[in-house]
Amino acid sequence: MAYSPAPIRRDSVISQAAQEICRVIEAERLSPGEALPPETRLSALLGISRNSVREALRVLHGLGYVEKAAGRRVVVTAAARGGKSMFDESVLLEAAPIANAVRSHIAQTCAELAAERLTAAELTELERALAALEAAIARQDLAAAKSAHDAFHGLFLAGARNPLLVAMFNQAQVARLSNVSPEHKSFYDPRHLAHHRALLRALRKACAVATTAGAAAESAIAPGMARGDARPFSRSRPYRA
Repeated sequence: MAYSPAPIRRDSVISQAAQEICRVIEAERLSPGEALPPETRLSALLGISRNSVREALRVLHGLGYVEKAAGRRVVVTAAARGGKSMFDESVLLEAAPIANAVRSHIAQTCAELAAERLTAAELTELERALAALEAAIARQDLAAAKSAHDAFHGLFLAGARNPLLVAMFNQAQVARLSNVSPEHKSFYDPRHLAHHRALLRALRKACAVATTAGAAAESAIAPGMARGDARPFSRSRPYRA
């Protein structure tokens, strides 16, 4: 079966490139352990940069579809032999309910962690991303809305300071309904936007509480430090905020 490239839209280069690489694997009937074409060939086939090819391969590596040992070419794994591509519509539809549940659970955990770890600057970035999302929705700019929506999610996930959770969330993203139906626009739903506003309010509140607690602790410590009789970070007297 010959491989015939499909046009790749700029709005989702990495995701589509990953799908196209899966098609290359199927078209060339690559077995587990066999190497994929070099990045230069994939870049020429797909009409995208080598950097984009690398990002797409990282996505497939994270999903267990390919693997790469140091100093070796990327090879196909046993997971690739399922009879269907992981981007096949029927596969995505089967996996979507579970993937959405996983995404929701990880997002909740990341939000709780971010509430403890976000800086004031990061909170400001979140506010800007939400404002950009609201503005894009108001002018019905789908591309800008998706970009702002993804930026908002990326910021609060990164605020959790747990790259493993972020990687797991991104893997679950593969089965998003929008990958099956490009016209799916859940972030246009007023309830979805209200959820984002509520999340931002909760993060603001948590940040304010943490700032107040930190100021109170500093006030309590300062007099003792001035007298020279307080060592809050010593092993014998550990500091507890």
